[in-house]
Amino acid sequence: MSVRRDVNLYWCGQTATAFGTVFTAIALPVVALTDLGATAGQVGLISAASTVPGIVLGLLAGVLADRIVHPRRAMMLLDLLSAAAVGGVALGLRHGVASIGWLMALGLVQGFLAVLLSSLYFVHLRQLVGAEAIGPARARLQAGQFGAALVGRILAGPVIALFGSAAALGTDAASYLLSALALVSMRSSDRTAEQPGTGKRGEGLRGAAAGLRFFVGHPFHRALLLFLVAPAAALAGAATLTGPFLLRTVHVPVGVYGLAFVLAGVMGLTGSAIAGRLLGPGRDARTTVLAGFAGALLTSALLPVAAGPLPVAVFCAALGIGLPVLFGAVANVALVSVLAADVEESMMGRAMAGLQVITSSTVLVGALAGGFLGDLFGVRTALWVLTGTALLVVGLVGPAAVRAARDLREAEADETAEGEADGTPQDAADGARGAVGGAPTGPTAAV
Repeated sequence: MSVRRDVNLYWCGQTATAFGTVFTAIALPVVALTDLGATAGQVGLISAASTVPGIVLGLLAGVLADRIVHPRRAMMLLDLLSAAAVGGVALGLRHGVASIGWLMALGLVQGFLAVLLSSLYFVHLRQLVGAEAIGPARARLQAGQFGAALVGRILAGPVIALFGSAAALGTDAASYLLSALALVSMRSSDRTAEQPGTGKRGEGLRGAAAGLRFFVGHPFHRALLLFLVAPAAALAGAATLTGPFLLRTVHVPVGVYGLAFVLAGVMGLTGSAIAGRLLGPGRDARTTVLAGFAGALLTSALLPVAAGPLPVAVFCAALGIGLPVLFGAVANVALVSVLAADVEESMMGRAMAGLQVITSSTVLVGALAGGFLGDLFGVRTALWVLTGTALLVVGLVGPAAVRAARDLREAEADETAEGEADGTPQDAADGARGAVGGAPTGPTAAV
């Protein structure tokens, strides 16, 4: 019962921060573009600032996440620091002293805190529910986050129009405080089992790159890496240009700017629900994650199509923003299931940190490229260039990725059949899942 209660509290805390984060995400482009007169390139720099800490510190953060004995306490501290950072910028906006430099500094601070939070999130979730239940639990958490984000997108525009951007950032700061309160209210122990070697400084530092090596050690994971990188770069560039595109190209009023993102919340909820069904027992998470990322990239091409009368343009842009979220929600849940199955428990934090480094580097390049191309060719043309390039990469890699996923599935089926024939079905199942102490073949052998 205490586990269910703690999972519910975790859901409440993460839902609260998702609600608040939307306010900041919508407020910052409005502040930069309408109040500070930022160019598309400067908006790209603001977006890119939050990714730099993940690149510089991501691997060491993964080692630290695997060594933290009380991840819940660490997450609570990070929530409090996040509240202080966002609240400080809100005060700066209120008193008229904030600048583009302030927005970039906020991105750097939030990126630094997010490096640890992203690794600890999955370490703590796995600790609460176990490896086999992490997929459904992640789907439920993600559904709550998308639902909260949906409400936030509906309210953010009117709040900014009526009370100013400082109030939006203040809402975000309060959401971090609610998350910290939810964490401190949990009753179950948050002490992790000490893993062999994690207490030794030298061994921890030498193992920092293990999370990166995981993504290049098996053909499927190498293909998965490209399926992550290409869409992430294109979507990061598109996210950088979405504000300038809607506010300056489509001429969406500030008061209804947030409504263009409402469909994204609905699609996120739908995608999370779909993912929960697609990833039931016996389902293949690997092909699901490939299809999800490909679908997100394909549907993002609807954004630059937006034109014509304002209602039509906003609707088309909403589809270009929302449908990628639907497919991305499915892909994100499937990716967690893949990692929970293929990554040993003792290095889960490092694997997530390796993923953070990869995605942060990709988002940095995509955000900077989006801003540069927007200044060079115009926002609409830049969106087409980003999407077309990523589609070419995914199209070339796709067949090999599907074959590698099929080979892994067949190998795991053979291992299970051999284990059952030997009278040790549980050992075979553990090997197929890539669990600690599993068979020496399969994805985890290359780690």
